[in-house]
Amino acid sequence: MLYFLAIFCSPLALLFAGRPFAALFNLILYVLSIALWATIILHHAGFVVWALAFIHAVLVIHDAREYRRMRRIMAATRLD
Repeated sequence: MLYFLAIFCSPLALLFAGRPFAALFNLILYVLSIALWATIILHHAGFVVWALAFIHAVLVIHDAREYRRMRRIMAATRLD
């Protein structure tokens, strides 16, 4: 679900994933892509920046899920 949300609003998907600083960086990329899309000359650059924001969001969401998975495995195998 977060990956699908990352297509349309990647900063919001990162906030839901629990990564607020990555969401702030991604928001800057997202706003920049919208500003570039609004221009007539640089609209292709806007797509490229949006793609970078999307790829960044997917990688961070994947990393967050892997981190949570690793923590659960470590907690399950801890010897007390």
